[in-house]
Amino acid sequence: MPLRKSLRSQLYWADRDLGNVEAVEHGGIEGGAKRYARLAVHRKTNTVTGGILRALGLSGRHTATRSGEGALRPIQRLRERMLRQVFAIRNWREVSLRERLAPLGVGVGALALLGGGVMAGTGAIGSTAPAAGRTSDTSYSSIMARMARQYGAEKLIDLPAATTPPAPAPPSLAGEPALKSHEIFGFAPYWTLPQASTFNVSDLTTLAYFSVDVNSDGSIDRSGSGWVGYESQDLAQLITRAHQAGDRVVLTTTCFDRATLNALTSNPAAPVTLASSLVELLGAKSLDGVNFDFEGQGRQDQAGLDRLVSEVSATLKGTDPQWQVTMDTYASAAGDPDGFYDIAGLAQSVDAFFVMAYDMDDPSTPSPTAALTGSGFTDLDALQQYTSVVPASKVILGVPYYGYDWPTAGPAQGDPATGPPTPVSYSQIVAAGHPVYWDPVTQTPWTSYQVGTQWHQVWFDDATSLALKAQLADSYHIAGLGVWALGMDGNDPSMIAALLGNAPVVKDFQPAPAATQSQPGSSPAPTSTTNPSISSPSGQNGQASSGSTTTTTTTVPSATSPTGYRYTGTWDQKTVTLNLLAPNIPNMVPFFTGQPVGQLTGFSTDDPIYTCLESGPSPPVYLESGASGVYIVETSTPADCAQGIWELVAQPLVGGSGAS
Repeated sequence: MPLRKSLRSQLYWADRDLGNVEAVEHGGIEGGAKRYARLAVHRKTNTVTGGILRALGLSGRHTATRSGEGALRPIQRLRERMLRQVFAIRNWREVSLRERLAPLGVGVGALALLGGGVMAGTGAIGSTAPAAGRTSDTSYSSIMARMARQYGAEKLIDLPAATTPPAPAPPSLAGEPALKSHEIFGFAPYWTLPQASTFNVSDLTTLAYFSVDVNSDGSIDRSGSGWVGYESQDLAQLITRAHQAGDRVVLTTTCFDRATLNALTSNPAAPVTLASSLVELLGAKSLDGVNFDFEGQGRQDQAGLDRLVSEVSATLKGTDPQWQVTMDTYASAAGDPDGFYDIAGLAQSVDAFFVMAYDMDDPSTPSPTAALTGSGFTDLDALQQYTSVVPASKVILGVPYYGYDWPTAGPAQGDPATGPPTPVSYSQIVAAGHPVYWDPVTQTPWTSYQVGTQWHQVWFDDATSLALKAQLADSYHIAGLGVWALGMDGNDPSMIAALLGNAPVVKDFQPAPAATQSQPGSSPAPTSTTNPSISSPSGQNGQASSGSTTTTTTTVPSATSPTGYRYTGTWDQKTVTLNLLAPNIPNMVPFFTGQPVGQLTGFSTDDPIYTCLESGPSPPVYLESGASGVYIVETSTPADCAQGIWELVAQPLVGGSGAS
């Protein structure tokens, strides 16, 4: 796979081609022949389309078809190959892309995420801490694992040992289910314990202390910094504060080493040892459950991991049925049968999965770490996959309180990276005070700044993007949301308010710089009349400090979406450009809440998948709830010939329904 090509683009076409293969397989040969005869005109060089055409007995514009079940066999084989390709690309993006972050210097990222980080006099975001090397085992691990390794490699943390025990959980928790109706799950890493007194625990439902390590025989490592934190007075005080707020407090147990995981999941005595150790640790600190964070690769440990978690969970629940048991899993795990986690099998043993829906970006391209929608792997993809495998009530969507800083060739979206990204916390991004822009395709904010002659772009999440993620979570009726990690938000109250669903979506951003280069994955920026910038957090509604309102228009018919195709229409007697948010997703659950305000007319595109809409009924337009002047165009099958969601940004209408 060529590394220089955009993974986002590769995954987009792999997903689309897989959907097309399945459409032919299930839709019949005759319909498939006509569809692909038309599609071949536009994409003659696409190898997958060529394979479909050959399987159908087509060449170029010819429409002769094969008949009978024999004609479907090549399609079925092609579908199986495409499934493997999609899983391979997603796994490469979601997990093994970490291997390409070796030059990043994990020490810089880990320290930058919680240390002040703004270099005086430069406006740069980051840390001057020395970089640390990486082992081969870090290639497939999350940012949680990378930070734990970095801090674990440093000198033992110095925390006073506990002199008083933590307060037990309040009686009100005794009769409650393991999960609240709307979970807000937050991690408190051991290296943040000195600052833990500032954490907002009143709006959490579960606080997870991160973490103690598990050895290969199931015993607990009682020698590292995580153990020092467990034994500390700082943790005792945090547990007491959380219990007084009515929160559950759980213990995260971790294992990130490949050899240790292999031994742990294959040792028949390990479950008994681990279970007895955890029962002891929970009782000693009046804790309320366990969070497993075991991160590996490949499916060779699936059966052993299922057995380990099942036996340990049974012992924990047998000891106290009210104890909560959760597990951290990769965002793409539910759709990857060859990955480390057997989600369906594990679901029987856990109350919920904490889905690590971050680091889903392509590190070679400045882009969001946790896109809501778009052509790459997104929050929408993760929730669709998980809720198709396990009950929605067992899914917690993990979101980031951090982003990534890329050195780039210029300030505009689409300008290429000139080096690897560095993770930075939301609080650092806010403190830097740079202008903030909005990407309507991925529904995330970003900024750019210059140090000397070097440009940087930073992609991150803020209260607005988190509010949209909360809307998505609510539309799927999942258990709730969680964050990595407490403290990285600078304790900005608007961030937790967004997760609670108490923050409106306010897209109040400065117009983005004009693109200087055309790059795969870039999209046109909307025009805006306001000039806010991030300064100190306001603490209200997630707005930038200016508090001004935004009126935006998009009237450039020649603009193209990140897919490379153009989508336009007529709305309010103006030609508008549409940004494709969710391309052709079967059985997609609508998540944009709002009122219908009219219909889009004159839909036009050069995308062969959607050209059929040009002669179809006018699609409805909805006003997105809480977003001034933001409208959603949605088509769905079978009423329409293809399914998709687009965003258009236009002047608010004065009277009337908004129809053209």
